[in-house]
Amino acid sequence: MAAATARERSARTMSSSRLLAILLVHLIGSAGESDEQKTCDQYFKAGVEAYLEERWYDCVTNLEKALSEYRNYRQTIVNCRTSCDEKARSSPHIFETDVEDLHFYEEKIKKTLCLMKCKPNYFRDRSYLSKEIEEEFENLKPYEYLQLCYYQRLMLQEAAQATFTFLTRNPDNEVMKANLKFYSTLPEVEMSEITNLEAAAFVPLYIHGLDAYNSEDYAMVTRYMEESLEEYLRADADCRAYCEGPFNHGWFPDFTSAISNHYTYCLKCKSKCTDKVNTVNGETHDDLLQNHYHYLQYAYFKVGDMRKACEAVATYLLFSPADETMLQNKKYYLSLPKVEKDFFKPREEAVKYILRKEYESKLLNFIETDFTFDKKDEIETSENEIEDESS
Repeated sequence: MAAATARERSARTMSSSRLLAILLVHLIGSAGESDEQKTCDQYFKAGVEAYLEERWYDCVTNLEKALSEYRNYRQTIVNCRTSCDEKARSSPHIFETDVEDLHFYEEKIKKTLCLMKCKPNYFRDRSYLSKEIEEEFENLKPYEYLQLCYYQRLMLQEAAQATFTFLTRNPDNEVMKANLKFYSTLPEVEMSEITNLEAAAFVPLYIHGLDAYNSEDYAMVTRYMEESLEEYLRADADCRAYCEGPFNHGWFPDFTSAISNHYTYCLKCKSKCTDKVNTVNGETHDDLLQNHYHYLQYAYFKVGDMRKACEAVATYLLFSPADETMLQNKKYYLSLPKVEKDFFKPREEAVKYILRKEYESKLLNFIETDFTFDKKDEIETSENEIEDESS
């Protein structure tokens, strides 16, 4: 009797998803390829169809494949863009002297050629996902369907985990919050083992580092925090690379305008990467990156590596130059006999990160404040363009 009540409750909470699922099937369209050739959106469509038809095994199989294929799709694009960027930057220039910024354009041309060779090796004749489907995956929509399919197959731990994962991106979804609360009441579900299936690679490393810090295992703190830092910066770089996608201008701009518009589009996307990377299990931590250096400075001090401890102190102060605790740490370290002033050199990766962020922020502010025109400006600009064309 209790099991029947649980199913009824789950069915009620899923009614809105079923309506959305019907729309999604029409949005994605038909899948005409064999199973071996399906793309993530085709697996998604097949999973939603199975969901609507209550074929729970097929639902689970297809939605799991959809999520896996989307990760591969996204990572392939990122890998192509980052590797091609590195190759273009490191390649010797055709002409040694940079005339009229031609080195910049040469690098872009070389990167384009590299991308044209890179992507077909993975995508064959496949194109980019549509914006609508892209948003479905980015918002973790497959997990909303997947959790009920897990539930219907009595895979209760997996159902709770899928629900939690969906909520990390959609924390205000009342239906899924109710579902997670329901799963937490089931004896078969171990809530302490629930994790975010889409968490960035640095998250578990960072958590292990915190655990090691609390256990006073400082050698392991340095190991985990350094690995976490590396993965954090990689996640940020991947996010930024993925922003460099196609852009529909909606009009036919001049050469310079086309470059500026597309770059602005990418820049606005990249400006959101910090918040995306700093969001852990649905919560945003503004100081996540700098906290790596906080734990590293103390851990390196405890293991006796004063140069690295001082570097971490100087790096942390780049983010928070008025932090009293860290300033006191710096003063204390300077009082130690083997510590020299030149030990306090900020780490290169943080310097680059902060300078880039500051420059991009100023550039975005310039775009938002200076690219404003009233009706008179627009009319005068239009008339001038007509005059130029007739002359």
